[in-house]
Amino acid sequence: MLVSVARGHVKAFRALSGGREVTVYLFGPGDVFGFLPFLDGEPYPLSTRAVDRVEADVLLREDLLETVRQNPDVAMGLLALLGRRLREAFDRVASSSGGAVPRVAAALGSMVPAGKLSETVVVELPVAGHEYAAALGITPESLSRSISKLTEEGIVRRLGPRKLQVLNAKSLLAYGGFGSAAARAER
Repeated sequence: MLVSVARGHVKAFRALSGGREVTVYLFGPGDVFGFLPFLDGEPYPLSTRAVDRVEADVLLREDLLETVRQNPDVAMGLLALLGRRLREAFDRVASSSGGAVPRVAAALGSMVPAGKLSETVVVELPVAGHEYAAALGITPESLSRSISKLTEEGIVRRLGPRKLQVLNAKSLLAYGGFGSAAARAER
């Protein structure tokens, strides 16, 4: 089935031995997931759980197949989404190799609209800090220290527990491993 999140947040995770969970994705409003079983007929490779109150539209595989038969452009949209997810995975691998600060910078940078890279913008973490940290594969303490580091460097300013003002989006993106606004525009 294909799930389109209209409201709230869904954590997609993999359960490890010993009961530990590794968050792989955090989906929010406008995000779509569950298309992999559509492509290969296998079960979804992750478990999912609502983080907060969620409203979503669900399309069963059979209905999606029929929709694609009637309108092949839907398949192209799914392939484009798959391509974006693959690029995001590559970006996550690259940013994870440098430690927590690049991961946090990349994640915060992804919230800055492409047309606003030269402006001061306010971004808000979509969920509580501990859930956001888990989605980035770091501890809540590492998230806090990373935001403190970015604050010390004059790249962001804390406005509240989940709200940050991005003072220099280009530096934030460079810190996250994207190098320049041009790199961001290509993403």
